Amino acid sequence: MTNYTDVISLAQAKLYLKIDSGQTVTDNEITGMINSALSFIEKRTQHIFKTRDKVYYKDCALLQQTTVYDYPIDNSETAFDIIYKTNKAIVPTINDYVTLTVGYDAVEDIPSELIDSALQLINFWFYNSETKNAMNTIPDFVLSNLDVNRRFL
Repeated sequence: MTNYTDVISLAQAKLYLKIDSGQTVTDNEITGMINSALSFIEKRTQHIFKTRDKVYYKDCALLQQTTVYDYPIDNSETAFDIIYKTNKAIVPTINDYVTLTVGYDAVEDIPSELIDSALQLINFWFYNSETKNAMNTIPDFVLSNLDVNRRFL
C-alpha cells in the first residue's frame, strides 16, 4: 500500500459522514482527515498501515538485537530468526542495525476496530471542528479502542 486513502477511501469516508458523493467542497479537508487519523493511529498503536522499509538499531552494546514494536513484519525475504512476543518482536541485527519491511500488505488484514476508530475520529473532527471541545481532545471511546491494540506499554 502506498497511500492512506488505500486504507480508507474518500468515498468510504464520505459515506460514513453521510455526505452526498456529488458534494466535493470538503473533499480535500476529508482526505487530510483520513491521512491524519490513520497516521495518529499508527503512532498510537504501532500497527503500520502503509508498507515501508524501516531501519532499526540494536538496543544496547552487549546484544546484537533490537526490539521492534511495529507490526506486522514481513520476514519472507530476509528470513531473520525473529522471536515474537505478545506485543513486540526481538530481531537480530547485523553490524548494529537491521532493515525490515513493516506494514500491512492488504487492507483486509488490518484489524477492523482500527479502521472503525479512524472513521470515528474523522467523524469527530469533521463535525466538531468549529467547537471548543474538538480543539484539544480525542474522544475517550476512540482512545480506549486504540489502547487495546497498542504494541507497547
